[in-house]
Amino acid sequence: MSPDKKRLCAEVEALAGDLYKVSEFLYNNPEIGYQEFKACEFLCRFMEERGFKSERGTGGVQTAFLARPATRLKRRPCVAFLAEYDALPGVGHGCGHNLIAAASVGASLALSRCMDGLTGTLALVGTPAEEGGGGKILLAEARVFSEMDAAMMCHPGRLNRPGEEMFGRVKFKAEFFGQAAHASVSPDRGINALDAMVAAYNNISMLRQQIRPDARIHGIITHGGDAPNIIPQYTAGLFYVRAATRKYRDEIYQKVEKCMEAAAVATGAGYKIEIGQPTFDPIKRNPPLEAAARANMEALGISLDPDDGRRGSSDIGNLSFFLPAIHPSVAIVDPEVPGHSQVFAEATMSPRGKDALLKAAKFLAMTGYDFLASAELREKVKEAFNQKE
Repeated sequence: MSPDKKRLCAEVEALAGDLYKVSEFLYNNPEIGYQEFKACEFLCRFMEERGFKSERGTGGVQTAFLARPATRLKRRPCVAFLAEYDALPGVGHGCGHNLIAAASVGASLALSRCMDGLTGTLALVGTPAEEGGGGKILLAEARVFSEMDAAMMCHPGRLNRPGEEMFGRVKFKAEFFGQAAHASVSPDRGINALDAMVAAYNNISMLRQQIRPDARIHGIITHGGDAPNIIPQYTAGLFYVRAATRKYRDEIYQKVEKCMEAAAVATGAGYKIEIGQPTFDPIKRNPPLEAAARANMEALGISLDPDDGRRGSSDIGNLSFFLPAIHPSVAIVDPEVPGHSQVFAEATMSPRGKDALLKAAKFLAMTGYDFLASAELREKVKEAFNQKE
């Protein structure tokens, strides 16, 4: 490991106590998406007390922020460290966003103190509402990242990985409209909206047999009727369509629309589909930037795991089409422990979780340093980003 990177690691170690406090504050004060007022204010003040200048409500999003070293406000190249801090309803930080924020804070502070000889700068971007709210999408559309050249963060999880695939996702509400009638006295005068919904659900279940392994369809019936002796005149469901590319995601969605249409035709019901926002894109991976992260993870003694094929969706997928971005992960639980659980939340405060926090802050800072220090790496990252999907 080079002297510069050893210094970065030493800076993170010196910050350890403060970074634990960041994680603990967020853990003890969980706030759901776009309600993270305490988290936003705490993180802004934390950075301001350590020589950063913060902008609250950046991009017109109340609980977003942008923090830069006060002596290096706007320079190029610029690497962005992403801080997520929204929690889940009911389970708090069951996705570990308290560690994500703390690690990006640590990387930002450590790198800001080791900028000798570097011409660029860094930014810490507070990105709210990852859990379905698409905060990064709003910030990207507001051009918050327009003067930045790469973005990175680290997610706690079940594996140590420098990056992994993510599914793009479309979510939509489906409604069927029938005609109410007495289910025993006059069933012939009714149009059963529940039959339409069940038919649509079964159509989708059959469609699943004909899709590739890199896609998913799942849904629930949210309203199935009002009473057994009334033929349901209204039903509703919520569905997700996911796939590894935007093209295949949209192709499957069109087939799901046909499943809904066929159910309506078969039962005589009317139907309506309403696409919910945001729509998530799959991540556009950047092999050169991931390779840099991999090398730094290995330099820290992190044993990398093989890809287990399990996939989720996130708004960093959309961001990765605005600028080069990576989304490595560090393990804080064994593979059988589910995310979005109380057990996972508690793991963020465990000794293993704290160790992962420091390792993440270190390799993020090291990878950010590589990006700013190497024009060759930046060119490779740019070339990879410009390749078509």
